Amino acid sequence: MAARVQKIDLASQAFARDPFPTYARLREAGPVFQARLPLLGKTWLATTYQAASEVLKDDEKFVMEPKKVGKTLFSGILRLLPRTLRVFSDNMLRHDNPDHRRLRRLVEQAFSRHSVEGMRGRIGALCDGLLAGLAGRETVDLLAEWARPLPVAVICELLGLPDEDRPKFTRWVKVLFRSVSLVGMLLALPTIFRLLKYFRRHFEQCRRQPRPGLMTALVQAEQDGDTLSEDELLAMAFLLLFAGFETTVHLLGGGTLALLKAPEQKERLLNDWSLLPPAVEELLRFVSPVQMSEPRYVVRDLEFYGQPLRRGDYVVAWLGAANADPARFPDPEKLDLARSPNPHVAFGSGIHFCLGAQLARVEAQVGFERLFTRYPRLALAVADSELKHSGNMLLRALVALPVRLQ
Repeated sequence: MAARVQKIDLASQAFARDPFPTYARLREAGPVFQARLPLLGKTWLATTYQAASEVLKDDEKFVMEPKKVGKTLFSGILRLLPRTLRVFSDNMLRHDNPDHRRLRRLVEQAFSRHSVEGMRGRIGALCDGLLAGLAGRETVDLLAEWARPLPVAVICELLGLPDEDRPKFTRWVKVLFRSVSLVGMLLALPTIFRLLKYFRRHFEQCRRQPRPGLMTALVQAEQDGDTLSEDELLAMAFLLLFAGFETTVHLLGGGTLALLKAPEQKERLLNDWSLLPPAVEELLRFVSPVQMSEPRYVVRDLEFYGQPLRRGDYVVAWLGAANADPARFPDPEKLDLARSPNPHVAFGSGIHFCLGAQLARVEAQVGFERLFTRYPRLALAVADSELKHSGNMLLRALVALPVRLQ
């Protein structure tokens, strides 16, 4: 029997503002159902914690590489991209092992717990500088003046990019993350061309005059005889720069909003900063800045939670819905900063577990402590119903966060 295609609007303001009712309604359709998504078309969505975890971890049934199901890498919408731009889509997220392992191990050291913890002091200094610049003002857009520039500064320092380039990266990313339709992708092409040109020039500079940072390390990287080709360098730079900070922007923005809407939880944190690590884990679960995983391909015809999946079908793990599964998280609609255990999948799972997870955690821990220590009476400057979200179904992303510093 053909599966019924569910009609859901994941880009609506109502959903982004409060996704929990939609999660609950769609759980009634079962752990796995089919919906029509922009750019992808008919796609299977795994919505429960168990089903989503299986999609993320089972790389025998679900793969990233289309060639394993008889398709080409640049099929569908990607075939419309100019050949010179397709390199950005061919990053390590699009590969299974052993290629994924080869690419990932060349950058893992820079994102290790030891390396990231060593940046904690510098992240604090960057945060303090941004927050000090807000002093004396009654109302500010916290997303534009703190939640976005902090991760931009951190990732630029990590990569070894010039300080003066940060404003342009902020503009470029805003353009790219608005590209959630075919028209949006076409409008973003000039920005992507600028990025391509910038990265090529920067790699050449790193070869001639090495400077501290991950970009130089990537140019010079070699492990067990492996090096990165020019195309692999470009794909890696694109992935690290944008995946490395845009999601953290919305953890900071969405997490701040969640705390402001739950004042008893905010006060709990302000009275006991030892709660910071579990608090950040709970905000990751509750906000789920990344709503969905990258799409996988079904390797062979199979039945999955009662649904007939066919070879070559798209399937995604709906991370936001999995993080709201009451079978795994008691009272999932409640923000509980001391929730334990908290095995959320906000960073994914399996071999594609987010490379920058530890960096995002440290940025959020430092960021929230510095923000609410300096401005403990922070409050929304508009009604919650007036806040706008981006409409990007992959991210739960505020457009702005106007607050009163008080």
